[in-house]
Amino acid sequence: MAKETAKPEERWRRLPELREDIFNIMRKEEGVLNPSSVIATVDEDGSPHTAPFGSLHAITPKAMRFVIHRYHDTLANIIRDERVMVCLVCPPDIAVSVKGRAKVIDSPWKVDERYALAEIEIDEVKNDMPLKIGIDSGITISATGPFQDWWIACWKKLQETCE
Repeated sequence: MAKETAKPEERWRRLPELREDIFNIMRKEEGVLNPSSVIATVDEDGSPHTAPFGSLHAITPKAMRFVIHRYHDTLANIIRDERVMVCLVCPPDIAVSVKGRAKVIDSPWKVDERYALAEIEIDEVKNDMPLKIGIDSGITISATGPFQDWWIACWKKLQETCE
């Protein structure tokens, strides 16, 4: 009699948009900053540039928006080269890379002229979660002190632009 072999667990690999569970996590209700994400852009010399963002917010399964300081290298990179990759790690089992194209949709941003609002059009979502391991924690950030009120005001305006 032939011995049965266990099949490896099947999992999704690539999708054209955020899966429902990821979309729901990235809606980030009530102004929360987490999970935060790392956005990668291309520097002027062609090298990769990464920076964490807590404001990244899913507005549809095909688009995300985030607030960025107008003098941040990430913004200069997006203006020059729209290609971005977003790394999202969220306990207990979400690790994805989101490939897309970013553009500035409001600069200076009406809430705070020191900032801009950018939008990422999603081209592909890749599952980077290894089988057989879990994620205990992700990157977490918080608005502290006087920045709490500022962030809530920004969040409310971001929600308006997403509707």
